[in-house]
Amino acid sequence: MVENASTGAPLSSHPAWMEFDFDALAANYAELQRRVGPDVKIIASLKANAYGHGAVAVAGKLAALGAFALSTGSFRDAVAIRDSGVTTPIVMLGGNLPLAVAEYLRHDLMPTVYNMATAKAVSDAANRLAPVYIKVDAGMGRLGVELGEAESFIRRVVALPRVVVAGVYTHLSFKDAEGRDWSKRGIERFNALIARLRDDGVDIPVTQAVASSNLMVGYMDGCNAISPGHLLYGLPSVEPDLATIAPFRPVLRAVKARLIHIGEFPEDPALKEGGYHVNRQGRRTGVVPLGLYDGYRKPRSGAPAAVLLKGRRLSVLGVSLEHLTFDLLDLDDVAIGEDVVVLGTDGDDQITLEELADWQGGGVLDVLMNFDGRLPHRYCAATDTGARRP
Repeated sequence: MVENASTGAPLSSHPAWMEFDFDALAANYAELQRRVGPDVKIIASLKANAYGHGAVAVAGKLAALGAFALSTGSFRDAVAIRDSGVTTPIVMLGGNLPLAVAEYLRHDLMPTVYNMATAKAVSDAANRLAPVYIKVDAGMGRLGVELGEAESFIRRVVALPRVVVAGVYTHLSFKDAEGRDWSKRGIERFNALIARLRDDGVDIPVTQAVASSNLMVGYMDGCNAISPGHLLYGLPSVEPDLATIAPFRPVLRAVKARLIHIGEFPEDPALKEGGYHVNRQGRRTGVVPLGLYDGYRKPRSGAPAAVLLKGRRLSVLGVSLEHLTFDLLDLDDVAIGEDVVVLGTDGDDQITLEELADWQGGGVLDVLMNFDGRLPHRYCAATDTGARRP
């Protein structure tokens, strides 16, 4: 068990935390490599602090597993990864101004280029050959050089002094069947671009278009790299009628908090007039230190939001800035300091990330981003000799 309290308050003073399963991360990585074959490179996406899983810890694990490269849009995360000792190549996704290039090169980070201002900034700042990746917009409409302009753009970047085009990539994520077909058409146009360049003698060492959504529906192309994000962490990226997430496993195993208060209330009808008593069914309530400030969002109206304690599903009565209050019903054998499961398994019951997201009226990434940077992390694997109580 590895504990990381670099985000959130120390466990001893604020007993709420997230648990991550690094065995699941390793299994997901192995399944991806099995699907694409040993000759296809994996550029592991660590966007948004590794989707809220902790970029530094995840980068260390993926580097040990043999990832070809890592990618992130966060300069802060990238520097922290470098400072942790990880030497795996890091592709900086779009999001920088040309002025940032010198700092990228100083930390051995590969910039993404999609305009000539950034490309020239790399050429000017480099004191030796500097690898860059070029992003092509093949239909997403976000970042990248437009597909029709990409061939001439890539040629101009290739001609710059001290610049090496190490890779060219695109991104075409989707969720439904219509999006799947659109993504496939865009990837085919991207592949045609790469083929034209190679036919004209412009060799691109790394090409990548396929990511988690494509991999979920079984679509592969002729590129020599993939860039998975969702699937690495066991997160679905397409609608369930298109593909199942199995055998990929969630890396986020649990969100837990310790019981800090038990409220005892008499059978007084006046108490039912307001506050959290209105929906209370039992005579006692429990409180854990996991409120809005910690990333738990108020459930939408009518949502059956709950926590688990001793294998029982107990209704959430209210969420305030720093606390979550729930109904203890007839559960008498509980004590201060017991673990309450906000997400995860307890006994025969489980609260999934998808379920929590539905209660809060958002998606799974919304939940992860809400918790990100607010709670300590615990990283667990089969090699652990035993889980310590935080």
